[in-house]
Amino acid sequence: MDLTNWDNIGKTLIHHLNCYKSTELNETILDSTENGNFRERYVLGDQLGWGRFGIIRECSDKLTGEVLACKSIAKERLVTEDDVRSVKLEIEILTKLSGHENVVDLKAVYEEEDYVHLLMELCAGGELFHQIEKQGRLSEHEAHVIFKQLMEVVMYCHDKGIVHRDLKPENILLVSRSSSSPIKLADFGLATHIKPGQTLHGTVGSPFYIAPEVLVGGYNQAADVWSAGVILYILLSGIPPFWGKTKSSIFDAVRAAKFCFHSDPWDHISTSAKDLISGMLCFVPSKRLTAAQVLGAPLNAFLKNSVLREPNAAKFSSPIPSMPSFTFSTPTAALEQSDESLCFKTKMLSIDGEPSIRKLILLPDPAQPTEQMSDEMEQRPEVRRGGRTSVSKTTSLQSKRNHTIGLGELDHLDLIATVSVSRWASCTQIPSALRSSLVC
Repeated sequence: MDLTNWDNIGKTLIHHLNCYKSTELNETILDSTENGNFRERYVLGDQLGWGRFGIIRECSDKLTGEVLACKSIAKERLVTEDDVRSVKLEIEILTKLSGHENVVDLKAVYEEEDYVHLLMELCAGGELFHQIEKQGRLSEHEAHVIFKQLMEVVMYCHDKGIVHRDLKPENILLVSRSSSSPIKLADFGLATHIKPGQTLHGTVGSPFYIAPEVLVGGYNQAADVWSAGVILYILLSGIPPFWGKTKSSIFDAVRAAKFCFHSDPWDHISTSAKDLISGMLCFVPSKRLTAAQVLGAPLNAFLKNSVLREPNAAKFSSPIPSMPSFTFSTPTAALEQSDESLCFKTKMLSIDGEPSIRKLILLPDPAQPTEQMSDEMEQRPEVRRGGRTSVSKTTSLQSKRNHTIGLGELDHLDLIATVSVSRWASCTQIPSALRSSLVC
């Protein structure tokens, strides 16, 4: 991981953040000197999710009654010096970005003997990921509102010399359950500093969202723009532009940068939206739109067209933990089409002729009980940070999330990819010709 200015990290934490350590703690990793008892001040509640080194839970302030999100990082999982520096860097970056309306607010940090607790604002609307899963895809109007906020915060990060490196719907939170809820960018665990003209190295990110140059080994802020372009494609269509069932097939698709705008639904989506996506998914980073350029004429053209189209009035509902998350996999080659007029560089898989399949990419079979589907995923091996493998007893949703790849984890990506593209082979609506292609 590219890390800089480590001598100043401790000072930054103390001067710009409420950073405390437990009284009995003699050796700290955060260089904090102010004492504070986390257990006396806060009560931990239900688990909300899991992150790079620990879990995220609801947390109530005993004094004010405020409900927060607490990211508890287990020190035992900070195996290397770089692991410790990564946690410090995440806190430093969140502190540096504090105050922006679209960045999750870090309230305080507490260090105990076994854990480091990051107390952040709780976003009641949950992940954007869940909303896409619930609705299938968004209207252009809805997508524009969310995407504009995303690009504004991405540009803010880049102007501050920070690259996120893991942009995806799972890391975009909704402040409330309202359909007009603002978003908050979260999970800066892979974010790092970058200087003008600097090239970063090391394969980090998430399958389907990772930029091709990251796989080659030299990249900059343009990698974030690529990931945002993938997000916009998914917002409007409900499916990812690049498919794959294994490490090699995912990466091959991304490296080739081959994607298409097939008739369903893209015939009903404005040309300005497709032009914007094409500019963001340009294979050559130097020719790719920057965040500032996206927010200029391309986004204005997208806005002009989106307001002419009737927005979807459906309100966002609360996340449904039992539902599987994005289950990206490729239908059989028999469904491929070569629509060169709509393809960029080459073809993507078409499922225009099978509307039921498009729906099943995101939703489970209604005829199959959720409990049974969850049981099928319970015993899948789960790849942990640091290369450890354990048996996951999380829900099917957590088991099939789009896993983040950290440095040194590339050898385990085959397993990560297999979990990420799992689909329910028992769904009765799937034609028998497709079932053999599904990863279960």
